[in-house]
Amino acid sequence: MSACSDEGITWHLVPPKAPHFGGLWEAAVKVAKKHIFRQLGSSRLSFEDMCIVLTQIEAIMNSRPLLPMTEDPNDMAVLTPAHFLIGSTLHALPDPDVHSIPTSRLHHYQQLQQFGQRFWIHWRQDYVQELLKDTRGWALNDGIVPGRMVILVDEMQPAIRWPLARIEAIKPGKDNITRVVSLRTARGIIVRPISKICLLPSSVAASNPVNELEQFNEEQEAYQSLIC
Repeated sequence: MSACSDEGITWHLVPPKAPHFGGLWEAAVKVAKKHIFRQLGSSRLSFEDMCIVLTQIEAIMNSRPLLPMTEDPNDMAVLTPAHFLIGSTLHALPDPDVHSIPTSRLHHYQQLQQFGQRFWIHWRQDYVQELLKDTRGWALNDGIVPGRMVILVDEMQPAIRWPLARIEAIKPGKDNITRVVSLRTARGIIVRPISKICLLPSSVAASNPVNELEQFNEEQEAYQSLIC
Protein backbone atom coordinates (compact mmCIF):
# COMPACT_ATOMS: atom_id res chain seq x y z
CA MET A 1 0.00 0.00 0.00
CA SER A 2 2.88 2.40 0.75
CA ALA A 3 4.27 1.83 -2.76
CA CYS A 4 0.89 2.77 -4.23
CA SER A 5 0.74 5.88 -2.04
CA ASP A 6 4.17 6.96 -3.28
CA GLU A 7 2.86 6.75 -6.85
CA GLY A 8 -0.28 8.73 -6.00
CA ILE A 9 -2.54 5.70 -6.45
CA THR A 10 -5.76 5.63 -4.44
CA TRP A 11 -8.22 2.76 -4.13
CA HIS A 12 -11.99 3.12 -4.49
CA LEU A 13 -13.63 -0.13 -3.40
CA VAL A 14 -17.22 -1.24 -3.87
CA PRO A 15 -19.20 -2.33 -0.79
CA PRO A 16 -19.07 -6.02 0.18
CA LYS A 17 -21.70 -8.25 -1.46
CA ALA A 18 -22.41 -5.58 -4.10
CA PRO A 19 -20.66 -6.62 -7.34
CA HIS A 20 -23.27 -4.71 -9.38
CA PHE A 21 -21.56 -1.51 -8.16
CA GLY A 22 -18.63 -2.49 -10.37
CA GLY A 23 -20.61 -1.97 -13.58
CA LEU A 24 -19.10 -3.21 -16.80
CA TRP A 25 -15.96 -4.80 -15.41
CA GLU A 26 -17.96 -6.92 -12.97
CA ALA A 27 -20.25 -7.89 -15.85
CA ALA A 28 -17.18 -9.06 -17.76
CA VAL A 29 -16.06 -11.09 -14.73
CA LYS A 30 -19.50 -12.71 -14.56
CA VAL A 31 -19.35 -13.64 -18.24
CA ALA A 32 -15.91 -15.18 -17.73
CA LYS A 33 -17.11 -17.19 -14.73
CA LYS A 34 -20.13 -18.47 -16.62
CA HIS A 35 -18.12 -19.79 -19.56
CA ILE A 36 -15.27 -21.07 -17.38
CA PHE A 37 -17.77 -23.13 -15.40
CA ARG A 38 -19.34 -24.48 -18.58
CA GLN A 39 -16.04 -25.41 -20.19
CA LEU A 40 -14.10 -26.71 -17.21
CA GLY A 41 -17.03 -28.41 -15.49
CA SER A 42 -15.66 -31.05 -13.12
CA SER A 43 -12.12 -30.95 -14.57
CA ARG A 44 -9.38 -31.07 -11.98
CA LEU A 45 -6.55 -28.68 -12.77
CA SER A 46 -3.38 -27.95 -10.90
CA PHE A 47 -2.51 -24.40 -9.90
CA GLU A 48 -0.16 -24.06 -12.88
CA ASP A 49 -2.78 -25.43 -15.30
CA MET A 50 -5.41 -23.05 -13.98
CA CYS A 51 -2.99 -20.13 -14.43
CA ILE A 52 -2.42 -21.13 -18.06
CA VAL A 53 -6.16 -21.38 -18.80
CA LEU A 54 -6.99 -18.11 -17.03
CA THR A 55 -4.17 -16.32 -18.85
CA GLN A 56 -5.59 -17.49 -22.18
CA ILE A 57 -9.07 -16.30 -21.17
CA GLU A 58 -7.69 -12.96 -19.99
CA ALA A 59 -5.96 -12.45 -23.35
CA ILE A 60 -9.15 -13.36 -25.23
CA MET A 61 -11.34 -10.89 -23.36
CA ASN A 62 -8.77 -8.10 -23.46
CA SER A 63 -8.30 -8.43 -27.23
CA ARG A 64 -11.81 -7.30 -28.18
CA PRO A 65 -12.02 -4.11 -30.28
CA LEU A 66 -13.65 -1.15 -28.54
CA LEU A 67 -13.15 1.91 -30.76
CA PRO A 68 -11.21 2.82 -33.90
CA MET A 69 -7.99 4.66 -33.11
CA THR A 70 -8.73 7.39 -35.63
CA GLU A 71 -11.44 8.37 -38.09
CA ASP A 72 -9.02 7.99 -40.98
CA PRO A 73 -10.79 5.62 -43.42
CA ASN A 74 -7.40 4.07 -44.28
CA ASP A 75 -6.54 3.29 -40.66
CA MET A 76 -7.43 -0.21 -39.41
CA ALA A 77 -6.03 0.23 -35.88
CA VAL A 78 -8.46 -0.16 -32.98
CA LEU A 79 -8.39 0.50 -29.26
CA THR A 80 -8.65 -2.62 -27.08
CA PRO A 81 -8.58 -3.23 -23.30
CA ALA A 82 -5.03 -4.49 -23.79
CA HIS A 83 -3.91 -0.95 -24.69
CA PHE A 84 -4.67 0.12 -21.11
CA LEU A 85 -2.62 -2.80 -19.75
CA ILE A 86 0.42 -3.12 -22.02
CA GLY A 87 0.06 -0.20 -24.43
CA SER A 88 -0.56 -2.25 -27.58
CA THR A 89 -2.69 -5.02 -29.04
CA LEU A 90 -2.32 -8.65 -28.04
CA HIS A 91 -0.94 -11.28 -30.38
CA ALA A 92 -1.12 -15.06 -30.20
CA LEU A 93 0.98 -17.76 -31.78
CA PRO A 94 -0.90 -19.96 -34.27
CA ASP A 95 -2.06 -23.15 -32.58
CA PRO A 96 -3.74 -26.21 -34.12
CA ASP A 97 -7.51 -26.28 -33.78
CA VAL A 98 -8.30 -28.93 -31.15
CA HIS A 99 -11.66 -27.72 -29.81
CA SER A 100 -13.65 -30.56 -31.45
CA ILE A 101 -11.17 -33.39 -30.80
CA PRO A 102 -12.08 -35.83 -27.98
CA THR A 103 -10.13 -34.93 -24.87
CA SER A 104 -8.88 -38.50 -24.46
CA ARG A 105 -6.90 -38.15 -27.72
CA LEU A 106 -5.04 -35.01 -26.60
CA HIS A 107 -1.91 -34.71 -24.55
CA HIS A 108 -1.89 -32.50 -21.48
CA TYR A 109 -0.98 -29.16 -23.05
CA GLN A 110 -3.44 -29.66 -25.89
CA GLN A 111 -6.18 -30.20 -23.31
CA LEU A 112 -5.38 -26.78 -21.85
CA GLN A 113 -5.46 -25.30 -25.34
CA GLN A 114 -8.84 -26.90 -25.88
CA PHE A 115 -10.26 -25.14 -22.81
CA GLY A 116 -9.12 -21.77 -24.17
CA GLN A 117 -10.42 -22.43 -27.69
CA ARG A 118 -13.83 -23.54 -26.46
CA PHE A 119 -14.07 -20.47 -24.23
CA TRP A 120 -13.20 -18.28 -27.25
CA ILE A 121 -15.92 -19.84 -29.40
CA HIS A 122 -18.74 -19.45 -26.86
CA TRP A 123 -17.71 -16.07 -25.44
CA ARG A 124 -17.17 -14.54 -28.88
CA GLN A 125 -20.57 -15.81 -30.01
CA ASP A 126 -22.30 -14.06 -27.09
CA TYR A 127 -20.33 -10.86 -27.61
CA VAL A 128 -20.90 -10.73 -31.37
CA GLN A 129 -24.60 -11.51 -31.04
CA GLU A 130 -25.03 -8.45 -28.84
CA LEU A 131 -23.20 -6.26 -31.35
CA LEU A 132 -25.23 -7.63 -34.26
CA LYS A 133 -28.44 -6.07 -32.96
CA ASP A 134 -27.39 -2.83 -34.69
CA THR A 135 -27.24 -4.42 -38.15
CA ARG A 136 -30.62 -6.04 -38.52
CA GLY A 137 -31.45 -6.35 -42.19
CA TRP A 138 -35.01 -5.11 -41.86
CA ALA A 139 -34.34 -1.85 -40.00
CA LEU A 140 -33.15 1.54 -41.23
CA ASN A 141 -29.73 2.24 -39.74
CA ASP A 142 -28.13 5.64 -40.27
CA GLY A 143 -24.89 4.39 -38.72
CA ILE A 144 -24.02 2.26 -41.76
CA VAL A 145 -22.04 4.89 -43.67
CA PRO A 146 -18.84 4.81 -45.75
CA GLY A 147 -15.72 4.98 -43.60
CA ARG A 148 -17.29 3.30 -40.56
CA MET A 149 -15.14 0.59 -39.01
CA VAL A 150 -16.71 -2.83 -38.49
CA ILE A 151 -15.86 -6.29 -37.22
CA LEU A 152 -16.41 -9.06 -39.74
CA VAL A 153 -18.36 -12.04 -38.43
CA ASP A 154 -16.19 -15.05 -39.23
CA GLU A 155 -16.71 -18.18 -37.15
CA MET A 156 -13.49 -19.73 -38.52
CA GLN A 157 -11.14 -17.18 -36.97
CA PRO A 158 -8.80 -18.51 -34.25
CA ALA A 159 -8.57 -16.98 -30.79
CA ILE A 160 -7.67 -13.28 -30.48
CA ARG A 161 -8.21 -12.73 -34.20
CA TRP A 162 -10.75 -10.00 -34.96
CA PRO A 163 -11.07 -9.36 -38.72
CA LEU A 164 -11.61 -5.62 -39.23
CA ALA A 165 -12.78 -3.62 -42.21
CA ARG A 166 -14.00 -0.18 -43.26
CA ILE A 167 -17.25 0.34 -45.11
CA GLU A 168 -16.32 1.35 -48.65
CA ALA A 169 -19.82 1.76 -50.11
CA ILE A 170 -23.40 0.99 -49.16
CA LYS A 171 -25.96 -0.65 -51.44
CA PRO A 172 -29.47 0.33 -50.32
CA GLY A 173 -32.50 -1.46 -51.73
CA LYS A 174 -35.66 0.03 -53.21
CA ASP A 175 -37.02 0.61 -49.69
CA ASN A 176 -33.90 2.67 -48.85
CA ILE A 177 -32.72 0.06 -46.35
CA THR A 178 -29.11 -1.04 -46.66
CA ARG A 179 -28.65 -4.79 -46.53
CA VAL A 180 -25.37 -5.19 -48.45
CA VAL A 181 -22.12 -3.24 -48.17
CA SER A 182 -18.72 -3.18 -49.82
CA LEU A 183 -15.90 -3.46 -47.32
CA ARG A 184 -12.22 -2.57 -47.56
CA THR A 185 -10.02 -4.99 -45.68
CA ALA A 186 -6.26 -5.37 -45.48
CA ARG A 187 -6.51 -7.85 -48.36
CA GLY A 188 -8.80 -5.90 -50.66
CA ILE A 189 -12.48 -5.13 -51.31
CA ILE A 190 -15.15 -7.66 -50.36
CA VAL A 191 -18.96 -7.64 -50.33
CA ARG A 192 -20.92 -8.81 -47.30
CA PRO A 193 -24.51 -8.61 -46.00
CA ILE A 194 -24.90 -6.35 -42.99
CA SER A 195 -25.86 -9.39 -40.91
CA LYS A 196 -22.17 -10.36 -41.13
CA ILE A 197 -20.75 -7.09 -39.78
CA CYS A 198 -20.68 -5.51 -36.32
CA LEU A 199 -20.45 -1.73 -36.13
CA LEU A 200 -17.80 -0.26 -33.87
CA PRO A 201 -18.66 3.02 -32.11
CA SER A 202 -17.36 6.10 -33.91
CA SER A 203 -16.55 9.50 -32.40
CA VAL A 204 -17.64 11.24 -35.60
CA ALA A 205 -20.65 10.28 -37.70
CA ALA A 206 -21.52 12.78 -40.38
CA SER A 207 -25.04 11.49 -40.94
CA ASN A 208 -25.91 10.89 -37.30
CA PRO A 209 -25.83 13.72 -34.73
CA VAL A 210 -26.15 11.31 -31.78
CA ASN A 211 -23.09 11.18 -29.54
CA GLU A 212 -21.47 7.86 -30.46
CA LEU A 213 -19.70 7.49 -27.14
CA GLU A 214 -23.04 7.66 -25.32
CA GLN A 215 -24.39 5.09 -27.76
CA PHE A 216 -21.42 2.84 -26.98
CA ASN A 217 -22.13 3.14 -23.25
CA GLU A 218 -25.77 2.27 -23.83
CA GLU A 219 -24.76 -0.78 -25.85
CA GLN A 220 -22.44 -1.95 -23.09
CA GLU A 221 -25.16 -1.44 -20.47
CA ALA A 222 -27.53 -3.48 -22.64
CA TYR A 223 -24.87 -6.19 -22.85
CA GLN A 224 -24.53 -6.09 -19.07
CA SER A 225 -28.29 -6.44 -18.56
CA LEU A 226 -28.33 -9.35 -21.00
CA ILE A 227 -25.82 -11.41 -19.05
CA CYS A 228 -26.94 -10.51 -15.54
